[in-house]
Amino acid sequence: MNKDRLIAFTDAILAIIMTILVLELQEPETLSLQGLWALKGSYSAYTLSFFWLGTMWIGLHNEWQNVEKISIPVIWYNLSILFF
Repeated sequence: MNKDRLIAFTDAILAIIMTILVLELQEPETLSLQGLWALKGSYSAYTLSFFWLGTMWIGLHNEWQNVEKISIPVIWYNLSILFF
């Protein structure tokens, strides 16, 4: 397998997960600070998850620079990271 193909797959999975996170956000009942404050739990969870996924993406991007050959164990390792 081509390294670029596995990188594109990983990027696509992370992008889909980040998109699904946004879809789960609720709209405030009133457009005010009180309306946002009422949803602080879900918005905080979104923010934490988004930056955790972003950190994961950056880490994987840096690791791909060191990979020279893609083998079956590397593919399974990558899938395991994406699963958890």
